[in-house]
Amino acid sequence: MARALVLGGAGFIGVAACKELMRRGVETIAAGRKERPYGTFTSYIALDRTDEEQLKRALDQVQPDVLLDLACFQPSEVQAVARNFTGRRYVFISTGVYPELNGQPAREEDFVPLEGEPPVAESNDLGVVLSSPRGISAYIEGKRWCETVLARDQKLPWTVIRPPAVFGAGDHSLRIAAYIQRIADGGPLLVPAESYERQAGLAWAKDVGYACALACDLRKDIAHKAYNVAFEGVSLRDLIEGVAHALGVSAQMHPIPFAELPAGASPYGPDPRRAAGYVIERARRELGFEPSALEEALAETLAWYRVAHPSHPGYANRAKELALARSS
Repeated sequence: MARALVLGGAGFIGVAACKELMRRGVETIAAGRKERPYGTFTSYIALDRTDEEQLKRALDQVQPDVLLDLACFQPSEVQAVARNFTGRRYVFISTGVYPELNGQPAREEDFVPLEGEPPVAESNDLGVVLSSPRGISAYIEGKRWCETVLARDQKLPWTVIRPPAVFGAGDHSLRIAAYIQRIADGGPLLVPAESYERQAGLAWAKDVGYACALACDLRKDIAHKAYNVAFEGVSLRDLIEGVAHALGVSAQMHPIPFAELPAGASPYGPDPRRAAGYVIERARRELGFEPSALEEALAETLAWYRVAHPSHPGYANRAKELALARSS
């Protein structure tokens, strides 16, 4: 039986990944900052993965065949793994690290490693880089540097999974709730005219967890490769109409230029300068990945929403959005 240590195993995607690993008969040890006496894992250890000594002790204790890392945000954390992990595969969960592709779907080879030395930056409580000289999100910048470090390391047996924006039950970002709230209130939804009907970068947490488990299969020869995982052919319009259909209402979309969208009005964008979703053929061919139907993902997500009643912070500006829709 293979043994996997899952950093961030009790998190949003981590739970889905652990569940799929256990279904496949993998001994699954989850790890995170807080003590958790029960959950979807074989066993659990508490550690701060930003502390290299704690990481080393955990690796020495568990001796995992696979290290699945859903909690790595800075290049120094990848370097710590390279120094201490002696197992057979390191699976790094990344994000949309691609440059501006101006509406072209992203392929894995579109990623360009950064030049120079990785920055040594301050971090917040989540361990993410606080500043970004390129003006992009700090989260993406940190993941780009992590992948750059991996690309330079041909000794560590790494594999990368690249999901885009992920939604599902328990979505801590609340971005999906932003759309559900607006659809439910019956008012118009402001969407970017340039991009709301093109393929968007979206994935279901359960699908990403499934892809993580596929990448942990040691029978697959996938060292030093990256894989896009996402819905295929799903646009923001499809997402909104899918939610509306599930709620039994109609959705009123009000397209305006992306540059005029108020903050928080459409958290998924899509920014027309960025990629139009992902090409997933490599993951389909080499991992055996296949995305779920959008309807299945929305059914589970809406069940959570009806119980939890989450509210996206941007919804506080709903009155301004409605006024903008009336005036344009």
